[in-house]
Amino acid sequence: MSINMIPKLSGFVIFTSSQNWTVPSGVYKVKIIAIGGGGGGGGGYSNTYTGGKGSAGITLYAEMLVTPGTELGIIIGAGGSGGAGGSSPTAGANGGVTEITFDNNVVLYATGGGGGGAATSSANGSSAGAPSPGNQYTGFQGSSAPVFPLFLYQTSTHALNAILLNSTINGNGSTYGNPYGQGGLSYGSGGFGGGVNENGNPGINGIVAIWWGD
Repeated sequence: MSINMIPKLSGFVIFTSSQNWTVPSGVYKVKIIAIGGGGGGGGGYSNTYTGGKGSAGITLYAEMLVTPGTELGIIIGAGGSGGAGGSSPTAGANGGVTEITFDNNVVLYATGGGGGGAATSSANGSSAGAPSPGNQYTGFQGSSAPVFPLFLYQTSTHALNAILLNSTINGNGSTYGNPYGQGGLSYGSGGFGGGVNENGNPGINGIVAIWWGD
């Protein structure tokens, strides 16, 4: 293959906050990664047990045909809040859904991660499992539809998060909560469970990445 035959990336955009996006002129196909918000970690009990970890949000990869000038809504799922620690600890909140919409129709839907369980006086809080895939995609088509699905891939193991920044880290439900004060987790990561008498850490917001021309 000559160097002139190698496909080139024409455009790339990352969304870390909710907003509208207009498909650029000359763009008829896009590739998308969407990640739901991570679940918050559960709160730790006052003098014995720790909260459960939150799970990372679902990661979706999709390829779509689009129409130039079409305005899409980008909704970024928020990370779930951490649960309160103490004598009456609470569970972490679920992460928010990351969506792409057109004219109030959902065309891509990535669920957020589950919140970690609260500790009790006799046990650590339960760690949230991977979010249920459910009906992640509600495509629509027809002669007037500006968005048409070509391909969709979904993972609950969050392997694709590493493509964007760094390896995904679900919250850590150990007795130390977040023992290393670890920051800079990947988008959509779950929050660490709270240590003894400590609040759980919040989950990390989701993200949407769109590129075209490759």
